Amino acid sequence: MYSLIGAITLFLILVTFHEYGHYSVARYFKIKILKFSIGFGPDLLNWKNKDNIKFSLSAIPFGGYVAFHDPADTANYNKLSQTEKNYVLANRPALERSLVVLAGPIYNFILAFFIFTIVGLFIPKQSDTVSAQLAELNTENFYEVVAINDTEINTVQGLEVKLLDLTGYSGNVEIELFDYTNQKEITLIKEVKDLKFTEGQSPSSYFGMKPYADFEPRINVIQSDSTAEKIGFKSGDIIKTIFQEDIKSMYQATSLLNTVGRQIPVVVSRDKKDIQLTLPAKQSDEAYGLGLGPEGNSLSSSIIFGFNQTIFWIENTFKFLFKTLNGTMGFENLSGPVGIAKVAGDSLVSGLIPFLLLLGILSISLGAFNLLPLPMLDGGQFLFILVEKLKGSPISMKLKATLMNLSFLLILTLFIFVMMNDIARII
Repeated sequence: MYSLIGAITLFLILVTFHEYGHYSVARYFKIKILKFSIGFGPDLLNWKNKDNIKFSLSAIPFGGYVAFHDPADTANYNKLSQTEKNYVLANRPALERSLVVLAGPIYNFILAFFIFTIVGLFIPKQSDTVSAQLAELNTENFYEVVAINDTEINTVQGLEVKLLDLTGYSGNVEIELFDYTNQKEITLIKEVKDLKFTEGQSPSSYFGMKPYADFEPRINVIQSDSTAEKIGFKSGDIIKTIFQEDIKSMYQATSLLNTVGRQIPVVVSRDKKDIQLTLPAKQSDEAYGLGLGPEGNSLSSSIIFGFNQTIFWIENTFKFLFKTLNGTMGFENLSGPVGIAKVAGDSLVSGLIPFLLLLGILSISLGAFNLLPLPMLDGGQFLFILVEKLKGSPISMKLKATLMNLSFLLILTLFIFVMMNDIARII
């Protein structure tokens, strides 16, 4: 039930926003529009506005379209006055037609930016450190993941995507770590051949890593009348050293503050000054009354987060699309409506933030997919406009129709394939 609700909600939001992009830009240029439909097939609900544009909610919710007047549709086209014919999409300048065609994907990217920005207001500042426990090393200790094959790692998201990007790779994978306990650098080398990840397996788990988003070791909670308060710790203090070890992360600090049976010398930074404090020895069931945690985002940092996430997912979506099409990543990694419905249901149950993050990522995926140069998609329509502008004459209707039919068959085949993939995963 949650899968159905989540999927329908996702598709309605994504498709409506995408099609509204085409619609709103066309309206800006006063281009004649016949119909705005959310979904395909028979209309469940429809109405017309004062400009005689038909709006409909159709039976099959996995898509939508904006229908424009077409000179080839003589029944509708001949009803227009000469002035109205001048504002038919096919009769408008190439720039206007291009903007109308590209508006759908662009609106999907804009939607993703706003979603990520909203999410940023409710989550901590993005971490700049990844800590991990590794099966190959001491599983109780934490290590900073510094780099993968010389690519610097700053976030868990970046770690997973970097490893996923190695799909199809053969050779050595160098994982550069920093051992918090022994204060030294470690390099693990994993030899792989035609690297593949199984369904549902995170790339990090393939390499025996359990990564965590880590943060600056900032004290954000001091309990009243606690040991920490009496000694002089304050909320907002940044821990610099413990036991004279440089502290780089929250997990590292937490581990050392749990030391039992000995005094714990701590240096904190407060108002740009270093302050030496010492916690008394404690028993295993005692607590000092301080808590570490990251800062929240301000509006400005949320906007930066939204922008960075949008660029990150646009870049990587196109990268993985290219890898899928050239065979580096198998088509088995693609998901269709059934797979998306399951993920949507899971994220809906998990809470609003996971659902919004999925919505933002899928909005970018929809925009990127529609920019592929297939005639049935916005990218193909833009390519037609570009070719016609360069050659100075229209492409023949027969060739267009042939290419449209071929691309329809290709997309239909892909749709059936991913549907079968989805069903196979579930059963």
